[in-house]
Amino acid sequence: MRRKIRERVEDAALAEMLTPRDHGFGTRRVPLETDYYEVYNQPNVELVDVLENPIERITPRGVVVAGREHVLDTLVYATGFDAITGALSRIDIRGVGGQSLADKWADGPLTYLGFSSAGFPNLFTLVGPHNGSLFCNMPRCIEQNVEWTTGVLRYMREHGLRSIEATSAAETAWRDHVVELAEGSLLVKTDSWFTGMNTNLPDRKRTILQYMGGSVAFREKCDEVAAREYEGFQLA
Repeated sequence: MRRKIRERVEDAALAEMLTPRDHGFGTRRVPLETDYYEVYNQPNVELVDVLENPIERITPRGVVVAGREHVLDTLVYATGFDAITGALSRIDIRGVGGQSLADKWADGPLTYLGFSSAGFPNLFTLVGPHNGSLFCNMPRCIEQNVEWTTGVLRYMREHGLRSIEATSAAETAWRDHVVELAEGSLLVKTDSWFTGMNTNLPDRKRTILQYMGGSVAFREKCDEVAAREYEGFQLA
């Protein structure tokens, strides 16, 4: 990968700036691109390394880096990305006794199958933390989430049930299983939001957010739970 980048980028110093050094191939999302690196050979393109020289300030005309003002037509902000849990923690979701979901997940998410969290009945977190749809082709794998949840609702309707939530024992066992799977991967050794480690958020505890056992194994586990009348869930 590094050799290919050096072949495609004409300026040697610029090629080195674009060459990854702190992670292995595939441990961050691989750029599926056409002529991306060749763009840096154009005379109207300049790469500024803000890791080496952080942005000092924003001005009416652009940004200042290392004492130099870079004049811009457009400035795109892409900071503070809170992967996987952010969309849920920014909603004030309250469970039994007024418990906040954000508070419960402060040291890392606790879910069963990535679908349900103890103390939050009838809350289904589709494509949520520790769910098998995350480390997958998401538009396809979310179908499994929707179909499985639809099956839950159908089962509840047929049996006159009004409430379902994960048990504490089931969610703890699932969290431990997710962590065990991740520890056998190089992904957890990489600083990246893509791995679910949320290392781009300095105030966040480093914790795995993705199920890495594969979509086939995840689907089989979900089907097994359903066949056992939703083992690991408390229904009422």
